[in-house]
Amino acid sequence: MNVRNPEDELRETLEALATSVVASPDAYAKARSEWQRRERRRRLIMLVLALVIVAVADIVGLWALNSLSAPPPPPDSGGQRVEIVIQP
Repeated sequence: MNVRNPEDELRETLEALATSVVASPDAYAKARSEWQRRERRRRLIMLVLALVIVAVADIVGLWALNSLSAPPPPPDSGGQRVEIVIQP
């Protein structure tokens, strides 16, 4: 009984596959430029997202400060007399 080592079979198969592969001369350059383009796009999106979050937080903060600092409106008496009680 002839039992072959699975490692030898795998090695032969991979060698046969490697001999049939033709490498593109500019494959690395294409892959690298594509990766750099994606990285630039990802960073730009993160920058815009961070700027939007900071802008919204500033607007909400300024609105809250402005609305809290305004004096309360005078009571609407509707032509009626308002009594003020001062206790000693």
